[in-house]
Amino acid sequence: MARQNSRSAVIVSVDKPLHQIYSREVTKKANITVVIDERDRQILHLVQRDASLAQAEIARQVGLSTAAVHERLKKLVASGVIRRWTAVVDGAAVGAGITAFVEVFLDHPRHEPALLERVLRLDEVLECHHVTGEFSLLLKVRVRNMEALQQLLLHQLGALDGVSRTRTVVVLSTVKEETYVAPVVEGAN
Repeated sequence: MARQNSRSAVIVSVDKPLHQIYSREVTKKANITVVIDERDRQILHLVQRDASLAQAEIARQVGLSTAAVHERLKKLVASGVIRRWTAVVDGAAVGAGITAFVEVFLDHPRHEPALLERVLRLDEVLECHHVTGEFSLLLKVRVRNMEALQQLLLHQLGALDGVSRTRTVVVLSTVKEETYVAPVVEGAN
């Protein structure tokens, strides 16, 4: 939820990670409010495009001191706006050449907690989304080959209690795959 204050800053209510399971963050609403102004948006733009930028270079580009950039980054991390620092790896270059989207159908919602616990432990699952429609979860997975995909579907996901079926779409090619999230200015078109 975002709203704008009188100085053209955006006040954002952030999901803050409350615990981790196997190094993957699980977020719950923690009612943390952080003010994101234009300089914060500029900093977020820069670090999302290149997290290896030195704070001095970020400071030069946004017109702040290095100390001010350091404090703003600390605030953005502490508030959960920046969830983690990571490298974006080419899956094919590390042997995970198959990307697929898996729709997971559940018999009953009571089976969901156990399924989510299992999904959080699977490195092949890159994303897990609750969605509207006829299935419960949409997973983005990346695996070595079709045999590995079959093993994941049959023995890791399909064998879990409550999973009535899965439906899979295999990606032929990817035109765009981004992690960048543009900081929104409330009231802008």
